[in-house]
Parts: sequence; C-alpha cells; structure tokens
Amino acid sequence: MTKRNIIIAIVAILAVAAVPLVYAQQGRMHMHGGGDAGFAFFGHLQHLKSTLDLSDQQVDAIKAIAQDMHAQNAQYRDQLRSGHLAIAKALIANPNDLAAAQALLDQQIAAEKVLKSNMLVAASKALNVLTTEQRGKLGSFVSEHEARER
Repeated sequence: MTKRNIIIAIVAILAVAAVPLVYAQQGRMHMHGGGDAGFAFFGHLQHLKSTLDLSDQQVDAIKAIAQDMHAQNAQYRDQLRSGHLAIAKALIANPNDLAAAQALLDQQIAAEKVLKSNMLVAASKALNVLTTEQRGKLGSFVSEHEARER
C-alpha cells in the first residue's frame, strides 16, 4: 500500500470525527501498513466523546461500525499488502510481461475500490449516529483543519 493509500484509509476510518482532532492535536499520522489504525481510532474516539459530547451509546455504535468495517476489509487489506510483492515478482520473473503485471495491478485497483467503498459506507453510518449539532461541530473542525493546511 502506498503512503497515499495508507493516509486515505486512515482518513476514511477516522472520518467519523477523529480526523480533524487528530490533525489539530498531533499533526499528521504516519501509519506503516495501517495495522495500528484501529487502535488510534479508539483512542481518539474517547477524546471525541468529550469534544463532541458523544453519549456512551453513540460511542458504542461508532465502535461497532468501525469494527464491522475493519472485519469486512480484512481480505482486501491482505490482498493489497501481498499484491505489490506479486507485481514485483511477476516483473522480475519476466520484465517484458507487462500484461501479467497489469492484470495484477487491476486486481489491486479493484480491491482498493471495494475497501474504500466499505470505508465510505462506514463513515456515512457513523456520521448518521451523530446529532445535527455534533455534525456541525465536526464540520467546524474540518474547516479549521483545512484552513491550517493551506
């Protein structure tokens, strides 16, 4: 997984509400392999609980959504991790067989698309757990983050 894809995955996981606070409080997160993203999410979710005034029921619902998405995406994460190696091995075995490497790359792209779609659905579900006021507060955090990044 490229650094860009790792960041996209983390942003999608934390889009529920953690991203603006993570960036605001600690700067950019650099995850290697994405394996620790879930731990970061749950730690920041506790911080968000107080910042967005989330109820215990909302926190539990968001955790369940994140865990479901994590389980749903397990096979795609594994495929993405091993896919880059497979592409490299295919080209090393036959540098002229671009068709085989392209077929493997197409599989990677398809897996990435499903993974991101699952993250998008999870973010939507999690955002629906928030009240209108909480989403407004989250929108303010996102706008503040965007202004700082310029």
